[in-house]
Amino acid sequence: MPSTRASTGHSKPRVHLTVSTEPERKRASKNYTTGHHRTGAGITKQPATHHKRKPHLSDKISGAAEKLVGKLTRRPGKKAAGTRKMRGTDGKGSHAKRI
Repeated sequence: MPSTRASTGHSKPRVHLTVSTEPERKRASKNYTTGHHRTGAGITKQPATHHKRKPHLSDKISGAAEKLVGKLTRRPGKKAAGTRKMRGTDGKGSHAKRI
């Protein structure tokens, strides 16, 4: 005889979710200050965007090698420098040339 959910003792009522087809309404913003930027307790500034350059293939290869050397020699600074070199956030090319 096949067992049903009710006879096993593990029956729970099935929940059928109702999905509405109407679009979700936009919530009204609670920003009552117009034109003023508030700074103070509880309000944090957004982090500045990190400037990066376009890393070349040679940068990616040498950065990966540097990262591997740092991992093998257990030097986290060397490993981080390799990661920055691969991503183009090492600061190379950001310094002005002096004449």
